[in-house]
Amino acid sequence: MFRSILVAWDGSRHAERALAEAVDIARTQGARLTLMTVGAPVPTWPGPYAAPVSTAALERTAEQIAAAGEARVPDGIPFSSRTVVGNPGTELLKRAEAADHDLIVMGSRGRGAVRAALLGSVSHYVLHHARVPVLIVHDTGSKREG
Repeated sequence: MFRSILVAWDGSRHAERALAEAVDIARTQGARLTLMTVGAPVPTWPGPYAAPVSTAALERTAEQIAAAGEARVPDGIPFSSRTVVGNPGTELLKRAEAADHDLIVMGSRGRGAVRAALLGSVSHYVLHHARVPVLIVHDTGSKREG
């Protein structure tokens, strides 16, 4: 039985599906949710055309995204929300351990093995480094088979 669920929230379609699954689990098991939004600095190359994004700007954006997630949690589901700036995979794992979460729920874009290897995959990193169960919710999108 899960009592404390950490949900990776970035406002994307796959995160919406993950949040919906986490809400269902929380509702059936009486668990508490924590939505976590990570403002991830984008690596830039020094030069005249690359302006680094300030930490304050990343924090503001993360807070706006978090607020949108908070609005999606139905009444009656206990939850809290956290925002940080850093590497999403690392920050999710740090939070899961520090707050004693017993499940991590996150979406996956389903980029495929080659693109994930080249671009990195937060869900892949968390899945292989977490000390608690991880539920990866795939975004089926609007594609139909057949």
